Amino acid sequence: MIQHGRTATDVTGVAKLAGMSVQTWRRNRHAEFVKAVEPLACSKKPLLYDVEQAQAFIDGQPIPALPDKPAEHPADLLTDAEVAEVAGIKPSTVRDEAADGRMDRGTEVAGRRFWTRAEAEARRDRPAEARQYRGRTPGSKNKAPRERPTDERAAEVAAELAAAEAGARGPVTAAELAERYGVSIRTAERAIIRAQELSE
Repeated sequence: MIQHGRTATDVTGVAKLAGMSVQTWRRNRHAEFVKAVEPLACSKKPLLYDVEQAQAFIDGQPIPALPDKPAEHPADLLTDAEVAEVAGIKPSTVRDEAADGRMDRGTEVAGRRFWTRAEAEARRDRPAEARQYRGRTPGSKNKAPRERPTDERAAEVAAELAAAEAGARGPVTAAELAERYGVSIRTAERAIIRAQELSE
């Protein structure tokens, strides 16, 4: 979770705060930084850090502690796994519903998507009939899972996500992929989701 009122960034953003390239940051300061500043518990691929804590490290100031049990707020940003826990569904369902418009598309932070706690609670409280997959005929007895089309870009995007995690490039964004592949933002977001699933 990214707590309401706080900001998170990845190693590329930390390097920018320090006025360095990510390569220079990793070479000169990153080892010391990771000993002093813990990544946010919610983060993975890429690791995210609290901006206030990162800035304190850069300025040579004491690292401010994050609350052990922060109060819940509707504007907290949750990962797909955290949304799934609130809503009582699977993380893959969160990603699928966001990709096809049955949930809000969320907010992108350093190449990863987050949803507000309010959106997670709205998904939990949504009537059962509104949760059905689009295109299924009412009363249909065919409950077999739908086969998802293969996205040939997924492996390539997964490699870019891995490079971003390693600090070899900046965060992978839907806007970047949309321009590269000549597709819509939504299609680019689906490619990121598929790539993240390949990496899990």
